[in-house]
Amino acid sequence: MKDIFEMMTVTDKEKQDETKIRLGICLKIGDTETICPISGICDSYDAFEVEVEAVKNNLERVINKAKEIFSGSSLQKTLELKADMAPEKIWSILSSVDDEDLFVNSFNALDEVKRKEVAEYVLTQCNIFSGKALVFSERYKSELGFME
Repeated sequence: MKDIFEMMTVTDKEKQDETKIRLGICLKIGDTETICPISGICDSYDAFEVEVEAVKNNLERVINKAKEIFSGSSLQKTLELKADMAPEKIWSILSSVDDEDLFVNSFNALDEVKRKEVAEYVLTQCNIFSGKALVFSERYKSELGFME
């Protein structure tokens, strides 16, 4: 497979000597090939690393969804997680799961807004020093919005 990701440089119009970077993906449509940005503009290595980790997590979610399709199961259906559920209800369901992979994958499969709501609930309303809340607090990466 051809490399499809590229690092793009962005020059600040006001500060011509200051270079920033972002992650891009190479797209080819017909005879035309272009690089499209898929991350925010970064002014440090650490910021760029966070953006790349977000892409990795996104790809991991896609892999997990493919695994669900090919195995004939659906984590969200198994756990009955729905977009209109309150964060407390979602946490109640997630925290009852013994399988840690199922726990993490189910949380990561939620949409971004719901993940943030659940994370806020867990980190502000639950005892993060024991049980599933401890696992959550150790594995949750707030800058990415996912559990690792």
